[in-house]
Amino acid sequence: MSIGLASADGRVRAAVDLVGGGLQALSVDGCDIVEGYDQGPPPHAAGAVLFPWPNRVRDGRWTHRGVERQLEVSEPGLNNANHGLVCENVFRVAGQEPQGVCLSTDVVASQGYPFDLTLTLTYEVLADGVLVQACVENHSLETAPLGLGFHPYLRIGDVPTAELMLDVRAGFVLDLDEQLIPVGQHPVSGTPESPAGMPLAGARLNHCYGGLTPGASHRLKAPDGRQVELRTDSRFGWVQIYTCPNFPRGMDTVTAVAVEPMTAPPDALRSGRDLAWVEPGHSWSAGWSLHLNHWLGRPESD
Repeated sequence: MSIGLASADGRVRAAVDLVGGGLQALSVDGCDIVEGYDQGPPPHAAGAVLFPWPNRVRDGRWTHRGVERQLEVSEPGLNNANHGLVCENVFRVAGQEPQGVCLSTDVVASQGYPFDLTLTLTYEVLADGVLVQACVENHSLETAPLGLGFHPYLRIGDVPTAELMLDVRAGFVLDLDEQLIPVGQHPVSGTPESPAGMPLAGARLNHCYGGLTPGASHRLKAPDGRQVELRTDSRFGWVQIYTCPNFPRGMDTVTAVAVEPMTAPPDALRSGRDLAWVEPGHSWSAGWSLHLNHWLGRPESD
C-alpha cells in the first residue's frame, strides 16, 4: 500500500509506503535518487522509519527507573532489538494532496517500552526533492525517552555505487563490538574511515559517525557533477552509513549505500546518549530533506 506524490510540473515524483511509513521511491527529472521497491516488505529496511529508537539495543534489554525492560529481539543473529517498533505498522492517512501527505501511527505501551506515543510524518514534494517532517506526541503519564532515524538508500540514477563519492563531515566514528554495539569512539580526520570525500569503490561500511559539522549536509556525488544531498536539522546528530552488497534492483542485485540520519546513536536506550526526553502532553519534532542538485562550481550540463 503506497501513496504517490508529484510536483505540479511532474518533475519530482515520490511514493510513500503506508506499511512502515517510509519513503518508497523518489525521482527528480527522471533520475531515481533513492533505491525503490515494489509492494511488499522493503528489502534491507529500505526507507524504514526507526522509532522510538534507531539502530540496535543490545540483547533488547534496557533499564528505566530501576526496572529492566525486555524488547523483542528482532535481529536474532546478533541478539539485538533493531530498528524500533513501527516498521510493520500500517500508518493512518491524516491528510493528503498531490504534493504532500500526512501519516500517523501509535506506539502502545508494552512491557518492553512502557509509553504511549503518536508519531506523525509529513512528506512534501519540493522543486528538487522531498521534505520529511516528524512530530512525536507523548500521551503517557511520565516523560518518554526516544530516538528517531530513517533508512534511505541513496543513488544517482543508474550510476554504479562504485563510481560515487561519499561526503559526510564527521568528527569521529563509533567503535563497535561483534553485536555492532558501541564500545568506544575514535577520530576520523585523516584516516581511511573519514567519510569526507570517500570513494565508494570497494568500500564495506557499517559505520556510525558523530561529531557532525553543524549545518553540514550529507552528500553522494557522481562523476558528472550531480549530487544527492541529505539535509537535516540539528536534532540529527548522527548518521549511519551502510553498504549493502546485494540490494535487489529489477532482475539484478547491486551494491547500495544507506545514509541514515539518526537523532541518537546505537544502544541509546541503554546508554542514554542523545535521547530526547518528551514530557507528558508535550511534543517533539525533527526534520530532514533530500535534494538532487550539482556540485558547487560544476556545470549543470556538458
